[in-house]
Amino acid sequence: MQIRILRWPDDQEALFHYFERVYGPEEQNTISAWYGTYPGFVPADAFVVEAEPDGDIVGHALLIPRALQIGEAVLPAAEIALADVDESHHKQGIERALLEIAHERLDAREAAVSLTLGLPNSYEHWQYDYAAGLYLTSFEPDISLDLAQKAGSWDSLHTYERRTADRLGAHSQSVIVRPFYASDLPTVQALYAAESARGSYLIARDEAQWLWQMDYLIHTGRYEPDDFLVAEIDNRLVAYVRVISHQDVNWFRGADAAHFSVIEAAGDHADGVEALLAEVARMAERLDVERIGLFVPHDSAFMAHALARGASLRTFTGAAYLRLHDLPLALSHLAPALEERRLNSRYTGRAYRLAITTEHDEVAVDLGMGSPETVELEIPSTSLMRLITGWYGIDHLTTGYHERYHDLLAVLFPRRRPMIGIADLL
Repeated sequence: MQIRILRWPDDQEALFHYFERVYGPEEQNTISAWYGTYPGFVPADAFVVEAEPDGDIVGHALLIPRALQIGEAVLPAAEIALADVDESHHKQGIERALLEIAHERLDAREAAVSLTLGLPNSYEHWQYDYAAGLYLTSFEPDISLDLAQKAGSWDSLHTYERRTADRLGAHSQSVIVRPFYASDLPTVQALYAAESARGSYLIARDEAQWLWQMDYLIHTGRYEPDDFLVAEIDNRLVAYVRVISHQDVNWFRGADAAHFSVIEAAGDHADGVEALLAEVARMAERLDVERIGLFVPHDSAFMAHALARGASLRTFTGAAYLRLHDLPLALSHLAPALEERRLNSRYTGRAYRLAITTEHDEVAVDLGMGSPETVELEIPSTSLMRLITGWYGIDHLTTGYHERYHDLLAVLFPRRRPMIGIADLL
């Protein structure tokens, strides 16, 4: 038995046969639609277990390049995906050896963070733990068609509607809702990045990833021209929404799942968001669906408008497992976000040296100008990973820092709702 780097495309046929054997024909078809095509794919990020003497592939693990958006900072990361071994070779130590090699590769590609969406028991040894949300196992929020159809206008004579419009900041501006054009991508990217910086979406995307993602959805039959809508006011794009209109996206729900779902939304212009919600309702009506799934952040502008119209909010989500792979590297990338948070707080006039100690590393970063005051934070790496993403707030910790620095640490590590969007998982 040997573990080696994937030979691509020479191993393609044998690898896909392995996927079919381990995951089944339907899942193999999904995997083969994206494997080896995404931006940044290199065979050196994939490993196969080869049985002897016949050379059959009986195990596999893959690193998918990722980047995590934490405030204004972007941390280099990688996802460990499709890490498995054929059932006939379980309990032989192969799984652990495979992950050991994958983590060595994480060192070589200078990943600050690694993540996986696999089974938790397989990764506890490597100190992976919940640190971000997923939609896959949730009972997603939704809104019935009849309630969504009320979007698009506010009755100024109706006290509740008038006050709700005022609370949301709606001013009944004229809005053009139209399909996404390729020339819209830079603005759409900026809207998504702003939503991510606020803590809503965790996975950062560059232009190549956006283009690949849309091509993949087209290739797999999950993208129609009207499924990506933008809102335009005075020739300025202010918000967008993405929809999957012809199939389930939460396959854990079975027959109860919504067959028409909003999978992503960004932008906080109240009139633009309201117009998008109204257009989504019209799409749902044309397709004769009664319920619209809402796979969007709970604190997003789109969700606020949906809730104002009567959406049901459910908070039970699945979770992604993250590991702080390289603390010094992570902190060097995170420093601009920490400094931005300090500058926008009551601590702007003071300098600090944040000294973090985990079971693996000791590292410090200076914030502000002048002679710094040292703030010590002694914390397990799993809890620190949760602080970094915002899955935890400082109030989750009862020890490891001096109480007088509680408020400062709450500023540097705010509690948020980081989610990995459905669009990054399809």
